[in-house]
Amino acid sequence: MDAFSQPVKLLVLSPEKLKEATHLTLEADWIFDASQLSIDETFVLAYQNFLNALKTEKYSRVLVAQATYLSLFPNDCIVVPTLGEAEDLIEMERIERDLGF
Repeated sequence: MDAFSQPVKLLVLSPEKLKEATHLTLEADWIFDASQLSIDETFVLAYQNFLNALKTEKYSRVLVAQATYLSLFPNDCIVVPTLGEAEDLIEMERIERDLGF
């Protein structure tokens, strides 16, 4: 199956799910939906640790969070305010990977 036909995985996050990174399929693009959570610095650090456990150049990892929380995340975290933007971003990254960027 080519990269464009693979489904994008979605995980609705809670603080508890950040601790369960080992059960995820690593060979997939993921959208992590935290749009219903109140986010603080503790969550941001936990999310960064979560991402480090899933780090790969072959797949995308995008977090959805309310726009008011976007500034809490460092630049190396890909965070967008809507699911639609997350899907669009993954599609763009798939194209870039396919082209060798």
